[in-house]
Amino acid sequence: MRRGAVFGAALGLAALLGGCGSGERNGKAQTGAELDAAVALPAPLVELDSEGLRARASQALREQRIHTPAGDSAVDYYLALRDREAGQIDVIGALSELQPYVVIAGEQALLDDDLAETQRLLELLARMDPQAPALPRLREGLRRAELARRQQDRDETQRLIAERVQTAPARRDAALLSTAALKAEAAASASAADAAAQRASAIAATAAPAVAPPASASTPAAVPATAPLAARVSRAAPRLLADASPRYPLSALNRKIEGSVEVSFTILPDGRVGAPRLVSAQPAGVFDEAALAAVSRLRFEATGEAHSARRTLNFKLPTR
Repeated sequence: MRRGAVFGAALGLAALLGGCGSGERNGKAQTGAELDAAVALPAPLVELDSEGLRARASQALREQRIHTPAGDSAVDYYLALRDREAGQIDVIGALSELQPYVVIAGEQALLDDDLAETQRLLELLARMDPQAPALPRLREGLRRAELARRQQDRDETQRLIAERVQTAPARRDAALLSTAALKAEAAASASAADAAAQRASAIAATAAPAVAPPASASTPAAVPATAPLAARVSRAAPRLLADASPRYPLSALNRKIEGSVEVSFTILPDGRVGAPRLVSAQPAGVFDEAALAAVSRLRFEATGEAHSARRTLNFKLPTR
C-alpha cells in the first residue's frame, strides 16, 4: 500500500474514532473546535480519559505526528487506548494501518546510524504487533549496526595506541639526548675542577719567597683537560653508515613540482637520528613529511656522543 493511501486510511480511522468517542457532555455534543480546545494543552497519557485519548490521536494524525515525538504521537495515543479499552476493533485497525510508517521510520533511522531512535521505534513496533514481519529484520540490522559501532570504537582505540607507540621513540630519543648532555656537562665540570686543583697544588709546592714576575701577554692560558659540551656537539658529524632516499610524494609527482627541504637533527650516541626538525622548505608543505621521514631513517657511526647536523634533500623530477 502506498504511503498516501495508508495515511488517508489512518485519517479516516481517526475521524471514525473521534466520532465514536465524542458522545455528549452535559447533554450537548462537542464540535471539532471544542475537541481541539480540549487537547490544546499537553497532559500525561495516564491523566487522559478515553475520549481525550481519541481526540489527541485524531489531532496527531492531522498534524502528521504519526510516531514522533515520543509520547505525543498518534501511535502512542492509540496504544494507550488499546491498553485502556482492549478489543476495540477501530483502535486495532488504526494501529495496523499505521504500522508501515513505523517500519519505514525504523529503517531510515538505521540508515542514518541513529541507533537510539531505531531502538525506540523497534520497541514501539513490538508493542503494536509482537508478530510484525519486519521485527526480525530490524532487530538484526540494529544488532549489526551496534557491532559495527563497537568495532569502530575498538579500531579508534587501537589507532590511538599505535600512534602513541610510534611517537615513543622520539620521546625516548629526546630523553636520552638530555641525559647524555647532562652527564657530559657534569664530566666537563668535574675535569675542570680537578685541573684547577692540580694547578693550585703545583703552585703551592714550588712557591718561593720572591715575588713571581707578572705574566706576559703572550703566556698561553691553561686549557681544560676536557672540552665543554658545546664544543663536543659541534664536532664534525660521524661517518654515515646507511643513507635513505626520500620518497617523492605522489601529489607533487602528478603536478610536476620540484623543491628542496633543509632538516636539522641530532645524531644520538648510538648513531641513530633523533629530534628531526624542519628548517626551511621550498615550496612549503609539499615535501616536508617525506624529508623528515627520510632523515629519520639515516644511521651513523656510533661515537658515544651527541652531534648536531643538518641535511638538505632535493626533490627533482626524473628525467626521461
